[in-house]
Amino acid sequence: MVAIKSDIFLGWALAQGIQTPLDLAVRSDGYYTTCSQAISSNEEILRVPLSACILADDLESLADRLKFERDQGPQSFWSPYLDALPSLDDKRLLAMPRFWDRTRLEQVTDGGQLQTKMTRDEKKDIDQWALACVDSRANFMGQKYSMTPMLDMINHDCSIGTKAKVVEDKGFAEQGDVLSLLSAKSYTTGDEAFINYGNLSNLDTLADYGFVTKNNLCNMESIDVRLMGVEPFLINVFADGSIDSGVKATLRYQLASSEDLEVFSSFEKGNGLGVLAKPLSDMNELDVHSFIASTLDEEAYAAKSGAEETNGDYLVSTYLSERAKVLDLAIEKIKLKYPDLEF
Repeated sequence: MVAIKSDIFLGWALAQGIQTPLDLAVRSDGYYTTCSQAISSNEEILRVPLSACILADDLESLADRLKFERDQGPQSFWSPYLDALPSLDDKRLLAMPRFWDRTRLEQVTDGGQLQTKMTRDEKKDIDQWALACVDSRANFMGQKYSMTPMLDMINHDCSIGTKAKVVEDKGFAEQGDVLSLLSAKSYTTGDEAFINYGNLSNLDTLADYGFVTKNNLCNMESIDVRLMGVEPFLINVFADGSIDSGVKATLRYQLASSEDLEVFSSFEKGNGLGVLAKPLSDMNELDVHSFIASTLDEEAYAAKSGAEETNGDYLVSTYLSERAKVLDLAIEKIKLKYPDLEF
């Protein structure tokens, strides 16, 4: 059934003037693309006329239009493309947390980060199939959001520097504006081709695409911090274990002693909060890093414990294990700088 759908889609794509040296293949986790020939860096690997794309001014409007076209059934111009998209009972969509049951969601011990993102992104008034397809497949073309046939079947690699632009087609067919995608690396025949969906953390890819990447160079793990009398803020930890400098500035002020505050007040005039970009005192800096390390340690423990209790749920286990890995790396960096730090 999948092979039949892909054959019909490829015939339709060819008729619309979509050109590519990539072959479409399928495996258990959905479609992917391989190179039918050797491809050099900066060589065009996909050319899609905008007339073959479904376009809208924003993601919500794009989801509405996608639903409208789906409801037209075989009468829709995009019917062969829509038939190649996953249905609501397809495991490609069911891997997205928005479709999980409560028991599975409760296994995600990430301090509420996934639930917060899902709540923030929830749009109950939009068709959920269309919204899931748009969230996981749409791309931005400078002025419009687009569902772009074939482009959305190329998998993600954050280390790839995707090069895409809209150009005027001046060839024999004169198809108007087209999306031109250039390869960011060289491939040999049979290699799987990849593009970069953006600088996406594991939280982003899990919530919007239903997958998690091990050793994701673009990963960022966040922890909500709530202190008495202070607006909640985040500790953001990047894939290399570095910590967002903004949270250090916040904590320098919040954990400052009366002597530290006197130093801060003496320098604040004319400098603003920029003075907090540097330590106020050695003791204050120790307090800041002790607080951060303690917070990271608690969250890393929760993530590791959760990963061990997922009963074979690879997706949840990988997400939590990768979270713990990043937090542990940040703790190790702090300990290298402050070997006697207690937390």
